[in-house]
Amino acid sequence: MLDKAESLPSGYKTQSIDTSIDAEIYLFNLRKSLTLVQRVEGFINWHQRLLELCVGGIQQRCPDASIETLRYEFARATLKSAFPNSTYHDIAQTRSFLKLLNPIELALEITSILEKLDIQYFVGGSVASVLFGEIRSTEGVDIFVALEIEKVVPLLQSLQPRFYVSEDTVRDAIRSKRSFNLIDNESLGKVDIFILQDSPFPQIEFQRRRSQLVRQNPDQMLVLPTPEDIILQKLVWYRTTKNESQRQWRDVLGVLKLQGDRLDCDYLQKWAVELNLSNLLETACIESGLELFF
Repeated sequence: MLDKAESLPSGYKTQSIDTSIDAEIYLFNLRKSLTLVQRVEGFINWHQRLLELCVGGIQQRCPDASIETLRYEFARATLKSAFPNSTYHDIAQTRSFLKLLNPIELALEITSILEKLDIQYFVGGSVASVLFGEIRSTEGVDIFVALEIEKVVPLLQSLQPRFYVSEDTVRDAIRSKRSFNLIDNESLGKVDIFILQDSPFPQIEFQRRRSQLVRQNPDQMLVLPTPEDIILQKLVWYRTTKNESQRQWRDVLGVLKLQGDRLDCDYLQKWAVELNLSNLLETACIESGLELFF
């Protein structure tokens, strides 16, 4: 707990209304003491239990469910509104089993394919913010890639038949610098693949990415963005929701609170100005107890 003589940060907001400021600061200080590998293991164990609870709930509601019904209900619960009902039905029929796979393991499966094909990438989105901030559930994995059209066929050959993916959608995504989806037919996990854009911030974010040890025995690596770039990208996404996505905002606060004075303030401020995010960043810093940034 905080020392009685130590004043609480002015403007600080907790991640949950039922958590006191001093208790939350204490929890974040505990998490700061963990290595990235330890944070990854904690997230894997926590998320695996969520998946098991989800399956258990379905089995309780439908005790005589076939594997097709189980897969169908699991897809509806985890993929949510990402696909029409007919797609859920098709996914349910593709395998005779359901493999529970957490987002880190799914990311490692995909990135191993990308690395073999020499396709440059980094894992961003909620997986990255979880590893550098607050643990929370995530509906999928976001991977940013520098994918050229000539790599499409070998990529599809490496992904299929395990992963559902549309070749036309991949080619359209490359042309328009947008994204396409992968669905793992074994775990029903969803992966969003974002094509690297040509504008300055995505380019510098890609240049700054780092290969990080995330699991040991055996050692496994993932290429991840820096905490500063996670914050900036999450603020961009928050703004696209007209400042309404509390999930994105909470992710920003989580990374700020965990990383604290380890962040490159000059870099954050520079790109906040470039991206017209200065006001949002300042508010986020105040709510994270980092008023000295400004």
